[in-house]
Amino acid sequence: MTKKKPSSWGASRGNLSGSSNARDKFAPSRNAGKGVGKSARSQDYSFYEKEPATPEYLARLFAQYEFALDSRQLEQFWKYYCLLKARNAAYDLTRIMGIEATVLKHFIDCGIVARLVELPGAVLDIGSGGGFPGAPIAILRPDLQVILAESRGKRVQFLEELKKELQLVNVQVFGKSVREDSPLRAGSVVTRALEVIPATLRRIQGFINPGGRAVFMKGPNCGQEITDAQQEFKGVYKMTEDIKYSLPNSNQARRLVVFDKKAE
Repeated sequence: MTKKKPSSWGASRGNLSGSSNARDKFAPSRNAGKGVGKSARSQDYSFYEKEPATPEYLARLFAQYEFALDSRQLEQFWKYYCLLKARNAAYDLTRIMGIEATVLKHFIDCGIVARLVELPGAVLDIGSGGGFPGAPIAILRPDLQVILAESRGKRVQFLEELKKELQLVNVQVFGKSVREDSPLRAGSVVTRALEVIPATLRRIQGFINPGGRAVFMKGPNCGQEITDAQQEFKGVYKMTEDIKYSLPNSNQARRLVVFDKKAE
C-alpha cells in the first residue's frame, strides 16, 4: 500500500457543504458545562475557539485541515460534535471541547490513522470512551466494520446513542472489558491512550487474526514500550511501522506504532 505523506495529509478537497439537520436536537448551548458538579471533567472551550460552532464552520475546519468529506460525513461529524457537547457533563466523556479543539484533537487526530496505515479486517477500538478513535474512523471509512469496546456503563450508553443518531451501520458496540478470552475476532486493533504496548499485545493475542495488526496512537517518547514489546513477543508480533507526524498547525509530535501478528 502506498501511503500519503503526513506533511500534506494526502487529502484532496471535495464536497464540503455541511448539513444542519442535527442543529435543533443536539445544538450545543453557549452555557453548556456551566454549573456542573466537581466530579465532571473540566470542559476546555478556549482551545482555538474563534467562531461559534455551526455546521458551516465545521465544514471550513475540515477543509482547512485538508480532509475531503462528502455531505453525509459532515452531517455525521456535526451530529457527533453536538452529541458530545450535550452529553459530556453527564457521561464524563472528554476534557477537550470547543469546535476547533474537537475537530483537531479528536476527529482529525483519530481520522488520520485510516489515512496513514492500512487497516485489514474488522477494526477493534479498545477503551473507546467517547468513540475515539473508532467512531471517526467508521465515519471516514464506511467500508470498514468497526467495534467500539467500552466497559463503563454511561459511556456504553453514549456509544449506543452515537451509533443510532449517526446511523453508523458499520459499527458494533461491545459493552464489556476486552480480555484475551473475549468473544471477539478482529483484523486490526487501534488504541489511543489505553496502556503500554506490551499490555495491549498480551490482551489481544487470543483473538486477533493471524496477519492482523495492532496500531498504537502514541506520543514521541514510547521507545521503551516498543523495546519491551519486541523482546516479550519475539516470534509472535513484529513491529512493521513507526510513523512520526504532527497534527496540522501544531508542534505536538505524534507516532503511529504498528505491530503485525505473524501468520500461523
